[in-house]
Amino acid sequence: MKLLTTLFLLLAASLHAQSTIQGNIKLDYLKKDASGGVVTDNAFKKEFGNVVKVTTGWYAGDFFGEETVFGNVTVRNTAMKPMYFRYYVAFFDKDKNLVGATGQHPLRRGLKPGEQTYMGSCEIGLPKDKYKTIVSYQAVIYETDILPKQP
Repeated sequence: MKLLTTLFLLLAASLHAQSTIQGNIKLDYLKKDASGGVVTDNAFKKEFGNVVKVTTGWYAGDFFGEETVFGNVTVRNTAMKPMYFRYYVAFFDKDKNLVGATGQHPLRRGLKPGEQTYMGSCEIGLPKDKYKTIVSYQAVIYETDILPKQP
């Protein structure tokens, strides 16, 4: 009975977690195909997260005439309840200086159980060829099942 009570309390408790990844990276500059879409087969792919699973799709490319680093991700809720999250990524040069950072947090919308969404507004516009200096990254996702307070 004591074990059953403990399990129930663990399942009922609200989840507040963070998951981080970091490492070395070389971003490919991806060009548009004949239809005007970007072929992201060579994008940097990595999955992380506890309950909210994040799959990266990072690359450099052109965005309205500006060289841009795309820190976009696909986010999937593997929980049986709605989840809310904040995602951030930063890119660094060989001297560990920040080259650029971006993030997104769809505050009150969150993700329903089993839902997946694409976070496609994580762009970092940079001066010409600056993306080539990027050699490492750090990313974090904060996840919770508690609806964030409205700002």
